[in-house]
Amino acid sequence: MSATLALLALRWRMVRSPAGRAGLLLVAVLALALLVLGVLAAAAVPLGAQVDSTDPLQGVSPGQPPPDRTGEVAVLLPSALLLLLATAVIGPVAAGGGYELFPSAMLVAYPVRPSTLVRLSLLLTPLNLAWYVQLLLVSVATAYAIRGPLGPGPPLLVLTAYVLAATTVGQALAWLLAGVRRTRSGRVATRALVVAAVTATAWVVWSGRLTDLLDQSPTVRVVAAQLAAADGRPGDWLPVVGTLLVIAAVGYRLAVAAAAWTARRPGDRGADRSATAPLPRRRPRPDAYRALLAVDRASVWRSVPLRRGIWVMGALPAAAGLLAGLSWPSVTLLPPLVASGAVLLFGVNTLALDGPGASWLATLPHDPALVLRAKRRVVLEVTAGVVTVVLLACALRAPSAPTAAEAVAVLASALACTALATTTALHLSVTRPHRADLQGPRDTPAPPGSMALYSLRLAGSTTLLGLLFAAAATTQSVPASLLLAFGVLGGAAWSRRRTAIRWDDPVQRARVVAVVSSG
Repeated sequence: MSATLALLALRWRMVRSPAGRAGLLLVAVLALALLVLGVLAAAAVPLGAQVDSTDPLQGVSPGQPPPDRTGEVAVLLPSALLLLLATAVIGPVAAGGGYELFPSAMLVAYPVRPSTLVRLSLLLTPLNLAWYVQLLLVSVATAYAIRGPLGPGPPLLVLTAYVLAATTVGQALAWLLAGVRRTRSGRVATRALVVAAVTATAWVVWSGRLTDLLDQSPTVRVVAAQLAAADGRPGDWLPVVGTLLVIAAVGYRLAVAAAAWTARRPGDRGADRSATAPLPRRRPRPDAYRALLAVDRASVWRSVPLRRGIWVMGALPAAAGLLAGLSWPSVTLLPPLVASGAVLLFGVNTLALDGPGASWLATLPHDPALVLRAKRRVVLEVTAGVVTVVLLACALRAPSAPTAAEAVAVLASALACTALATTTALHLSVTRPHRADLQGPRDTPAPPGSMALYSLRLAGSTTLLGLLFAAAATTQSVPASLLLAFGVLGGAAWSRRRTAIRWDDPVQRARVVAVVSSG
């Protein structure tokens, strides 16, 4: 534990800006306050009139209390807990074994134990925005739907034990898969397992067996324990809490053992190198912009964390759209989440793609504006490509064809959120550069604290934009969607111009080159 605290203190001292430290503390306080206030507000909602479960469109007459929807929310809790478990597993798996406080290359010369790495990864789990949002939603839903004379405390205690168990099990599976993928046969087996899981999931969805499968989920037992806790029956929920805590302890020990096994396991060439994708076969034209563009594309697709992250950002929301069969107003909420997640892969520090070669590129006789232009196009290609895949997947399972207003809202949301996320990422790349190799499986484009601030900034702005487009789609207002889209695109063009002016400054450009090339 002393090593864990020492590394946390070192990372904190490396945040030299007082504004940066204040921002990190503010984010931590706001995240905790939002969780507490959400639970208290949900628990304080008065129970209303009972509604007919066979008529979901039942309205409320004037003067009557609002309908009681706690039963409907409680029915959805097992599925929500399953989704939280999936997020707890997929997040560290996509990160290549866990979340890093420091790049692994910086800790090679120091005796850092696997248990320290696992503890740091567990402590950094709340920085995963998807995990935190799922925890927030499940906590609020539990406080609202499961009521009892003792308040929301006992049901939330069961939820806390479940979250600990799910998170530690996710870490154990992530470290185990990281070790398995150290060899070619392990990578082939992992890909085969993913294909089999996707095929089985698609078959379950298209065969109509999804509801029956969810009814047999182990999370139903967890929700039953929460109901028992609310009713004051300790004999029915305390054993479940004890079992979950045992699973959490065993999961932690397995994660430490898997991390130690992964560190000792020798890897082949495919596991150790980051350049596994071949260069483009067609030679680019002898043009500076095309050459820079080809190098940037290769830098993205040859990087293990970026390549894995792009696949995950495209596959997971697309799978969610296929499983859920979202309505078109709900589809407008996906482009904000997908676009902000895609640019967080490398767009917020896209100039770091050049690495140590940035100093050499800066000496070549080409227009410096071409460098930023090539980076912007690569970020736009990745972001727009992932958003397009998700929208096509949602279109396949949409319950009905979109109206003109819904189609305009969805397309406007995709264009506006892509433009907003891309221009914001380029602005951060020029104004707040970081040294990042992006070669190791768990490398990130910026330190964990900066990534948390970036994700909050991107997710907040794009989610608000998505809610506005969803409102326009619900009210069937085409002018509102077009006006909002043109306003965002105009602001993005203005931001792009400001970023270009900053990049034209030789002093600022030299600072960026020095930081991304040598730190």
